Amino acid sequence: MVLNSKVMLFILPVFLFLGIGVSMLAGVWNSGDKEPTRYEENELNPYDPQSISGSYSFSLVSEFYEIPIEVLYDAFSISSTFDPLEFKAKNLGMIYEATELEIGTEALQAFVALYKDLPYELVDVVLPVQAVNLVLEHNLLLTEDQKSYLATHTITVIALDPSLVTFTDEEESTTDFAVKGPTTIQEVLDAGLTKAEFESIVGTSVAFTNETVKDFCIEKGLSFSEIKIQLEDAINP
Repeated sequence: MVLNSKVMLFILPVFLFLGIGVSMLAGVWNSGDKEPTRYEENELNPYDPQSISGSYSFSLVSEFYEIPIEVLYDAFSISSTFDPLEFKAKNLGMIYEATELEIGTEALQAFVALYKDLPYELVDVVLPVQAVNLVLEHNLLLTEDQKSYLATHTITVIALDPSLVTFTDEEESTTDFAVKGPTTIQEVLDAGLTKAEFESIVGTSVAFTNETVKDFCIEKGLSFSEIKIQLEDAINP
């Protein structure tokens, strides 16, 4: 059958429209107006504050989790003289007078989770009293368990004079391996421990190595902070 030009002029636009529609449904077609993806897969996750790493700036965390910079700064007694584009999660511990308990990236993860009412396992993490007060004021959906945890895991921090604070890029200036929230058991093994050595430290067998050390500790009722130190000591003699 031969189609004349008038019929073709009618059919072609129909097929073109149908083709674009199918492509859009399949996620293939890009009209050019779609907002570009700002974050790569496996980086910041809006539903998992644990994906916040020490290298992320406060500006990035503020933008991604929609928490004003002022709130983040107030929560951790951060001087307004620090540039949020430059101030990173790993810098937190450097701005306070020495304390027995660590205030670092995990504290920021916990604050974001509690402030935004996102899932997060509260294990061996403490928060400054200012951060706890902001959470209690903002998040009215806290569970009784969360409130009880905060009541016993709140500390007072004293910020140093900003002019005396010098930041060092710890992640780049040291070759020591650090066990963090997102660190998997396999990454610990890749860093130099054998499976038997890992199991000796945690005191139990390991079935899967693709879960995080933190999740493993929570599941087995172990103290992540204690296991973290033992693993790092074993890897970094």
